[in-house]
Amino acid sequence: MDNAELFLEKYKRLEEVVRSVYRLDVHDSIPYALGSKAKYRRFSSEIKYCQEVRNLLSHKRKVGGRYPVEPTQPMLDFIDRLIDEVCARPKCSDIMRKMRKLYWQPMDGSVRKAMEVMHLRNFTHVPLLSEGLVVGVFDENSVFNCLTSGSDVRIGGDLTFADIRDSVLLEGRENEEFIFFRADAYAEELEEEFEAAYRRGKRIGIAFITAGGSPDEPLQGIVTPLDILASD
Repeated sequence: MDNAELFLEKYKRLEEVVRSVYRLDVHDSIPYALGSKAKYRRFSSEIKYCQEVRNLLSHKRKVGGRYPVEPTQPMLDFIDRLIDEVCARPKCSDIMRKMRKLYWQPMDGSVRKAMEVMHLRNFTHVPLLSEGLVVGVFDENSVFNCLTSGSDVRIGGDLTFADIRDSVLLEGRENEEFIFFRADAYAEELEEEFEAAYRRGKRIGIAFITAGGSPDEPLQGIVTPLDILASD
């Protein structure tokens, strides 16, 4: 079997896998379907090129009993990698930072101690929990908002998050937002949420992962933009 025949077999397998995983109709375009997914968008030109080669091999007559072009080994390898990526889509539960590795604080926790840990470990956000539920997030903007709010709050050793409750709420952030997402959802679905927020002029600081994606459920872990990048 030459590379042209092997390529056609692999491309047919790619079509079957993509249609099965994303529940596509037989007439739906594979390059368009994959190109609409944030995870594969960076490969859009390569995917389109493979489709053009496939169309050429499928619809043009052979010359002297041979195909007019023969795909290279890197092109065959690319199709294989693409099939593997589509078949092995990670879920949010696979890429999230689980609770045992997560630094969080209760509402009666010390602001100053949390700031020291953030500085030492280069953390940008600290989730605030009450009985396992997310009730707020502390970050550098919380400090700024607290100090410029006109209140008489001083960041001393006895200051708790409850004392600055209005500055750690999830809602009302100017350029940042926080979302809740299902643990069994695919990571690429969450990546699309991150991209949609960016198009709205917002940045998702943290995606809180719970069983059903509800804030009324115990936190299982978190996903940040860096976690999304690392999973690609």
